[in-house]
Amino acid sequence: MSRTKKILITGFEPFDGGEINPSEILVEKFDSEIPGFEIHKLILPVVFKKSLAILKKEAFFLNPDFIICLGLNAKVSEINLEAIAHNLDDARTDDNEGNRPQEEVIFEDGPETLDSTLPLKEMEDAILEAQIPVAISRDCGRFVCNHVFYGIRRIIDMKKMRAKAGFVHLPPFEKLNVAQQSRALEVMLSALK
Repeated sequence: MSRTKKILITGFEPFDGGEINPSEILVEKFDSEIPGFEIHKLILPVVFKKSLAILKKEAFFLNPDFIICLGLNAKVSEINLEAIAHNLDDARTDDNEGNRPQEEVIFEDGPETLDSTLPLKEMEDAILEAQIPVAISRDCGRFVCNHVFYGIRRIIDMKKMRAKAGFVHLPPFEKLNVAQQSRALEVMLSALK
């Protein structure tokens, strides 16, 4: 019998004056049981170094097979599967503790970029098959989402952990390009599953 695989799914608290963050709601509401998988959930603060420290601690404790980080991109109208993380913090706005790093590398000894190790093409195909708007993106921004994405990928490489990891940006519920707006949460939960 094969071993149950562990998946760690993370979301973020609201930020930049927003009242909700779809990633937080999605993680909190996600209660699907998936045969052969054990689901673990974590909400991260929108704070540059603190978010990565919390994720690192949880990843070391769980030693998951997969880490799927979710965040909000207010400018998109479809789910974005992020392909590339950049070794750069360059914030246009403050995080939730007033930090606004400008052109700062995340890891001094790290490569300029790191790729997602999640099976993005298969994920895109499955989400498209469910008739949910999705795209593979090559620019995760330079805010806390990218910080967490690059940071956890770098830590996994350095510590030779087994986890496959990546980042998924969600649109605001009201911007998701679906016929019935009231179903946006349901549609995103379906996409996550």
